[in-house]
Amino acid sequence: MAAGSIRTAIWNKFIADDSAALTDALDSTRFYYKEADQDIDIPYCIFHIFNEIYDFTFDLDFEEVLIQFDYYATSASDCDTGITDIKSMFDYAALTITGYTCLRMERTMVMNSSKDQPDDIWHGIVRYELLIQKT
Repeated sequence: MAAGSIRTAIWNKFIADDSAALTDALDSTRFYYKEADQDIDIPYCIFHIFNEIYDFTFDLDFEEVLIQFDYYATSASDCDTGITDIKSMFDYAALTITGYTCLRMERTMVMNSSKDQPDDIWHGIVRYELLIQKT
């Protein structure tokens, strides 16, 4: 299971380019795995690694991993901008994953901003399928 290495690779990609719009919008710190800190500033982003699937081959050297980014903002336009920034950073990204070669990181779903009630926060989602191979 490569979940720890994938978490590290996503974080490293996020902080690698401090001029990237996503990194700037989140002040290089409001980017979380699984859950955000309480009482944090908005906007922020949480990413999840859902599962590993071995469906195209019986060879366990390959893994397909679903990754989801949830972006939260105070307005629909800020949320949509955050979603665009996630796509700019991670669409077809060549992640550096310890012990694996990144074969593909492909966006599979986008849910543009919708308002979460009663928190009055805008929420958008970008989901990817990551294909990796053990080295």
